[in-house]
Formats: sequence, C-alpha cells, structure tokens
Amino acid sequence: MAKMQAYMRVYNVLKKQILEGSYAIGSLLPTESELEKIFDVSRTTVRKAVEILSREGFLETKQGRGTEVLDYRTSQNLNVVTSTSETLERRGYHVATKNMYIDRVAASATLARELGVSEGTEVVRVQRIQTADDVPIAIMKNYLKASLVPGIESHTSRFTRLYDFLQDYYGVAIDAAQDRITAKNASFEEAQMLDVPVGTALVYLSRICFQNGVPVDVDHVSLVGGRYEFEVFMNGRYQRPPK
Repeated sequence: MAKMQAYMRVYNVLKKQILEGSYAIGSLLPTESELEKIFDVSRTTVRKAVEILSREGFLETKQGRGTEVLDYRTSQNLNVVTSTSETLERRGYHVATKNMYIDRVAASATLARELGVSEGTEVVRVQRIQTADDVPIAIMKNYLKASLVPGIESHTSRFTRLYDFLQDYYGVAIDAAQDRITAKNASFEEAQMLDVPVGTALVYLSRICFQNGVPVDVDHVSLVGGRYEFEVFMNGRYQRPPK
C-alpha cells in the first residue's frame, strides 16, 4: 500500500475538522507557523494542503488577515472534484449507504478505453444506493482498476465516501475528473431502488477520475433530479475568430 504524502495527511485532518465544526464558518485557521508545529511538517506541506482546500471552496487566504473558513455548504461545484456524498453533507444531510455490493467484472470496450486497460481486463465494481436523511437519492456504480484496490471486497459496507476511503486506505488520491452529465427517466428497476415513480427525471453522471493524469476510476451515478443540483462557475467568454 502506498504511503500517504504529508500534505494529504494535513489536508485530510483539516478538512475533517472543518466539516465537523472544529473550525467554524468565518473563523480563521491557525497561522502557517502554528500549523507547521501542530502537524510537524514543513511550510511547503502546509501551503499545499491549504491550496487544495482553497480550490475546493473550503478556505480563502486574505492578505493581512489570514486563512478564513468559507461557507462550503452549497450545490456541487463542478470546478473541483467533489463527490456526491461530500456535496450532500455540506448541505446538512446525513449521508449513508443503504446497500453495497462489490464484485469483479470484465471491462467492456468503453470502460476499458476510459480506464486505459485492455478490453476484458478484470476490474472491481462497487455498487451501492446512497441516502440523504434516510431517503434514497442516488444509485452509484464505481469501476476501479483491480491492481489499485487489493482486498477491497473485505470492506463491503464499511465506507460511505469512496474517494476518501481510496485515499486513506489505498493511497489513491483523485486529483482530477472528467464529467459527462445527461438526463434520463427512471426505469422500473431504478424507480424501485430510489423509491420514485417510473419515469421520474434523473440526472445521469458519468465520470472518469484521475490521479496524476492516469485514470483510476470510472463512476456511473443516477441521481433523483428533484433532490440534487450542480453548480458551475464560468470565467470569460468564448471569442469568435474575426471574419
């Protein structure tokens, strides 16, 4: 198992403390020098962890004031890699996994292309239903390179946030993602799992997750459209070439 880098350890602890309210919204983090002593790491390590949290919308460093905890309880921001579970928790929901099943399947041609493996290669599939305040909100199917997650079957139903689990247990730190978002109507099977009428509008998210530019995970997520939303921030406008 790969050893977790120091900045990721600092990032994980600070993020957990923010989510749990140890650092309230609007409050300031300890200074860089204080964080160096708390975590026994270098200033470069502290800055890298704070930079990631800033990109994710948790923190903002203000000149002459310090690093402030922002109001992160918003819709899913598509400019950073944020999981469905993290987004729901930020909005105040209690998130849990209703059912989980982990098995191994042969990669289809499409899945193989997305993961960068040969067609037919064995991959790990994690299937689960996610709930928010005990109400089903998403059907999740995650496909992982088997070589990255040996023995993951023994952890069935022992985690809710897959990205955090991959990072903490296997050292797989997802740092980029490519999303494709479409709409669909709930099939009979999906309607039964999500406890909604057949034909209910669903948001379908297909995501490829990367670590250091290498694909490590593919997600297929069906979300109840009326219970979830995405937020996109855009900067600038496409300029037409001169005629």
